Amino acid sequence: MKILLVVESHFKEYGGPYSAITKEIEYLNSRNITNKLIFKTTNHYKYNLDLNYIIKDFDIVHIYGIWKPFLIKVFFTAKKLKKKIILSPIGALEPWSMSQKKLKKKIAWYVYQKQILNNADIIHATSEIEARNIRNRDIKTKIEVIAHGLDVDYDFMPKIKNNKKKKILFFSRIHSKKGLHELISLWKDLKNNFNWELHIYGPISDINYFNKMISTIQNYNLENSIFYFDSVFDLKKKKEIFKNSDGFILPSKSENFGISIGEALSYGLPVLTTFETPWNIIEQYKAGYIFNFSSEDILEYLDKFMGLSDQDRYLMSLNAIKLIKENFDSKKIFCLYENLYRKLLQ
Repeated sequence: MKILLVVESHFKEYGGPYSAITKEIEYLNSRNITNKLIFKTTNHYKYNLDLNYIIKDFDIVHIYGIWKPFLIKVFFTAKKLKKKIILSPIGALEPWSMSQKKLKKKIAWYVYQKQILNNADIIHATSEIEARNIRNRDIKTKIEVIAHGLDVDYDFMPKIKNNKKKKILFFSRIHSKKGLHELISLWKDLKNNFNWELHIYGPISDINYFNKMISTIQNYNLENSIFYFDSVFDLKKKKEIFKNSDGFILPSKSENFGISIGEALSYGLPVLTTFETPWNIIEQYKAGYIFNFSSEDILEYLDKFMGLSDQDRYLMSLNAIKLIKENFDSKKIFCLYENLYRKLLQ
């Protein structure tokens, strides 16, 4: 079994997809499954690839993403060579994403993209929400739902944090989809923020949005309670940031999965996020709060969380780790990917 993984771009600033694909490759290597990753760009350097020469040696072509000319070319080359094809839209068909550059996508949808999706062998969705949104586009191809896998440190146990100055963490791309500007604009209206800081980490996907964020912090005189830090990709530093925080917030307008949410839970952080993410399970485990994307709900649940006792937040931390161990351990998840590949070749 030989697997070719394909993505448009592959660099750390890409966020969740970079992490998910990297972990999958590590798993395939550990199982001695032949695999190769190809991509068009990395750190803005473009590669010229002989796709016929590359694809002919593989059994399955797993394409992450849609719309891009490079991915379309890979699809039709793989089809011509009679390879099995799996498509992972990775959120590209979510309602919020489809509302961006709407006219351009509508034309592309009817010209080629719907046809491509309906002619794949399998479509891979990372959550039931994403699968439903794909089906709503009148796609007939079979959809397999497999979440992203997350690393679990079975030796880690959270402690009760009783430090006076508390931190809530935002660790994601700086992009309008993530709801960060709305969060910053509401910070001054919180009732319980007097001993809390908002720590923001993330690569800047939209410089205009970032500048707007910084201006809002300055205009509201929030420089002493809201801090932006450079992106962190080093795993050791990343763990330290998560473990030294008291909670995690991602008021996102759309997520097909949301790896940063899973990472926060795996480090024992209670999570506050929206129903626009596929993480309703957080409420089932009492590991945080889920709310609608609205000013009223963001304020209500953030105030509620900040007003909890250290003991209550500690219990949420224990539940967060239990949630990840029972549902998203990468060893269990990537077995499902392997089984999918093998089933496709039968």
